[in-house]
Amino acid sequence: MTRFSVWAPEASRLRVRVAGADHPMALDATGWWRTNVDCSAHGTDYVYLLGDSEEPLPDPRSRWQPHGVHGPSRTYDHALFPWTDAGWAGRELPGGVVYRLRVGAFTSDGTFDAAIARLDHLTDLGVDMVELHPVNVERGAAHHSACWYTPHPSYGGPDGLKRFVDACHARGIGVILDLAYDHLQPAEAGAPRLGPYLAEVANTWGHTLALDGAHGAGIRSFITDSVLMWLRDYHADGVRLDAAHTLIDRDALRLLEELTAKVEALSTRLRRPLALIAGSERVGARLITGFDGALPDLWQPDGAQGLDKSYHAEFGSLEQLFAILRNGFATVIATDRPTAALSPGLLRVGATLLLTAPSTPVLQMGEEWAARPHGEPAPPDWSGARAPALNDGLDWSELDKPEHRDMFELHRRLVALRRQQPELAEPMLRRADVWHGGSFLAIRRGCCVVVANLRRTPQRVNLHGTARSVLLATEPGLVLVHDAADLPGESAAVIACCRWDR
Repeated sequence: MTRFSVWAPEASRLRVRVAGADHPMALDATGWWRTNVDCSAHGTDYVYLLGDSEEPLPDPRSRWQPHGVHGPSRTYDHALFPWTDAGWAGRELPGGVVYRLRVGAFTSDGTFDAAIARLDHLTDLGVDMVELHPVNVERGAAHHSACWYTPHPSYGGPDGLKRFVDACHARGIGVILDLAYDHLQPAEAGAPRLGPYLAEVANTWGHTLALDGAHGAGIRSFITDSVLMWLRDYHADGVRLDAAHTLIDRDALRLLEELTAKVEALSTRLRRPLALIAGSERVGARLITGFDGALPDLWQPDGAQGLDKSYHAEFGSLEQLFAILRNGFATVIATDRPTAALSPGLLRVGATLLLTAPSTPVLQMGEEWAARPHGEPAPPDWSGARAPALNDGLDWSELDKPEHRDMFELHRRLVALRRQQPELAEPMLRRADVWHGGSFLAIRRGCCVVVANLRRTPQRVNLHGTARSVLLATEPGLVLVHDAADLPGESAAVIACCRWDR
């Protein structure tokens, strides 16, 4: 016997069609329609029929959607997957190194199983977490969201994602899932049709969820249950909510507060750390500190163009970093990858700053070897045809070229140095002391100073302490002069110091 349930508080009648037979459903006081059907709990196709219509509709909470966003749903039993990660204790996010990966572009096959074959590369690099771009969406030109409870079949479906997570855990790597609850369009684009999910308010990508409407509690549960499912049933170690500022609630942070409390409770029950991250381009540190039970992290999404001075100013002295790099790195802000915009020297400087700055660094896939710009092939539409893209993803043969291999080795050394010098992995902004000139930057990190020369000619940088040793340098020719360092042009270094004068 299998239980079928669907939330449709405004429907007058609902049926579920299983194996060609229709079964009436009963409505309860909370807007849920339910019925029991004698069928398999795994692998049975079904659809819902709304009112007197004969149009088959998929389950908004479908765990398996092998025929696409408009096709029938299929029952899926999470308990059947043979997990091997019983000993997995999880990974703490703050101060770790995150690797952001697009499944469709990471390999030429664009599947979870193909990505597993490349995980040893990430182990060699030394990353702590892999962050997957949304794997449950129906990507169109605007990346509209659908199927919030199941991975896209072209990537490998539910079992494929579980195999990927299991393989990551076997290598000591945690997994964070990007979840896009903001990219919604009307039903023809794949949004759920059985419930009153959409508000009249539009955002950058489509409609906003009606979180503060008459049925707000049911819609909030649609999100919270989804988040908990990915963490519990797919063994994910964290989730990132894309564009959290679009989740509009009259009580401002009610949804985020609720999610925080529920994720913390699940973490306690599972006895492993779980990360809840809010991605936003319109709010800064106030989102983290503005309410009790604060979110652990706030990450800016890729391509966020609307960040003004007030956003940066919230983070104190590190606003200087943006000001200093504005000229040399201006083109990076408008491009998906800095490889084509910067010289090799400045790319090495950027890698050093990223992996030693007071933050939790996120590497974009291929960044570790300065990969050429790439495009992700869209997942096949539900007929199986792929949309054209810039190319078929990362060119792994680039790693055989000296310039790319050298960049990879630098990233690997920087990640290793974070572990050897824990102060370099301290993510707190307030524990960094920053000083700069017109073309240099220095950041004190515990007993270390990270220095960067952004101009093409050599430059002396005051360390404000007695230099002891060079832990890492991106270019040969660095010279220590008591309390200063003579840096070659377009270079960076990590220097251990003692006897500070400031």
